[in-house]
Amino acid sequence: MRPKDRFLAALARKPVDRVPMFDFLFQQPLFMRLIGRTPDTYNGKDVMDLTVALGLDGTCVTFCAPTGWEAERLSENVYKDEWGTTFEKNSASWPIDAPIAYPLKSRLDLQGYTPPDPWAAGRLAEVETALEINRRLGGKAVAVMGSVEGPLTRAWLLTGYENICMSLYDDPAFVAELAAMAVTFGVAAITQMAKAGIDGIIVSEDLGTSAGGMMSLGHFRAIFKPALAKLCSHGKGLGLPVMLHSCGRIYDYLDDLAELDIDAIHPLQRTAGMDLGKVKREYGGRFCIVGNIDSSRTLPMGTPEEVETEVRQAIAIAGPGGGYILASDHSLHDGIPVDNILRMFEAGRRLGQYEQ
Repeated sequence: MRPKDRFLAALARKPVDRVPMFDFLFQQPLFMRLIGRTPDTYNGKDVMDLTVALGLDGTCVTFCAPTGWEAERLSENVYKDEWGTTFEKNSASWPIDAPIAYPLKSRLDLQGYTPPDPWAAGRLAEVETALEINRRLGGKAVAVMGSVEGPLTRAWLLTGYENICMSLYDDPAFVAELAAMAVTFGVAAITQMAKAGIDGIIVSEDLGTSAGGMMSLGHFRAIFKPALAKLCSHGKGLGLPVMLHSCGRIYDYLDDLAELDIDAIHPLQRTAGMDLGKVKREYGGRFCIVGNIDSSRTLPMGTPEEVETEVRQAIAIAGPGGGYILASDHSLHDGIPVDNILRMFEAGRRLGQYEQ
């Protein structure tokens, strides 16, 4: 099978020749080792080249800032993005810098606030670059997934998590307006990426911490579930499979997520107690399962042999019947030895074969 066809078939829980492979490529040494360069920003060309070099079946590209936009620099390593959120960059933050200040504290701050224009020229630049490279790959083409932020993620970046927690009780309508803002932007992004020819959508929406959910199920159902449903349904309505990226311990939300137009759940974080066997048994008939290889312990601190053992176990648990994609339980970050990454995917190719 073509990598692209293998990946998309797995998302649909259809038969494949082997377990597909995917990951968030957040490690600069990996770029240097395999393609001979380290990108300054996460971009379509470098990501596609590394995806092919690793032998992955799918990859993720971003809906980007418009042509000519430049961050407002507050100091050498501190800047504001186009939403007005302040970030700090350091040696360990690539490719996602840490937010340190937020533009909206309350409903009063919404007066006069104008969100970025999702239709501004140039936002498809990285998507189009990736898709053009993919077209040239022919029989080796991969599934190119476009990413959008979920409503909680964007609300967090606009007002901060602490303020969300307070506002859910003091002014839930304020939080709902932030979520609606995210949906408006995300729907426009999905529409444009679908027209460009993207193969699927990844909605980035961390709902859990290592100990449990970010909020009560009641608050999730009242505000974020309906907003998330609009994003996912829009993607599905345009014929695109939808993968939800949600770190943390998200058991509380799985029944509700199973009611939405979501095809796959990523990344089933082991260190948050997400049990691959439990999720496969209870939700494998509803979701394709992506991930669960430990990026906090086994990948950064284990031996290549221990990495292979974990890959073998994951495939044995989630591979039967299809609907599993091999990946880490978060991302390939700088703390992981490159050799362990290579072993993970080499083992995946060797151990993930299905009988034909």
